[in-house]
Amino acid sequence: MISDSPDDQESPDHKSHHKSVESNTDHQPKPADVPVFNCIVYVSTDSGGGVRARVANLPELDCTAANEREALMKIVPAFKKCVSQWTEDKTPIPWIEPPSPAESGEEIRYIPVHL
Repeated sequence: MISDSPDDQESPDHKSHHKSVESNTDHQPKPADVPVFNCIVYVSTDSGGGVRARVANLPELDCTAANEREALMKIVPAFKKCVSQWTEDKTPIPWIEPPSPAESGEEIRYIPVHL
């Protein structure tokens, strides 16, 4: 509660009744470990004027859309779904190392993906 009453104001010779809150990390619950994966996406304009997006560090993940935003909104969930499934199944993730090289006209996007 906020008050402008003089009785509620602290003065140098008046001790505060407020307790200080100390950080005690020993008793704080630890956040769950959320894995983060790098999704490397190459984007380019396709022949029809739309946008093509392909994941450079996983095989066979690509899409086309009207614009880059829509393409990324398609490709990131597909990446997340595949990686989540492989992780859940304890199947090795088939990373392409090093990632496939960009083709002419492709621009790179680095997207951190939390599972």
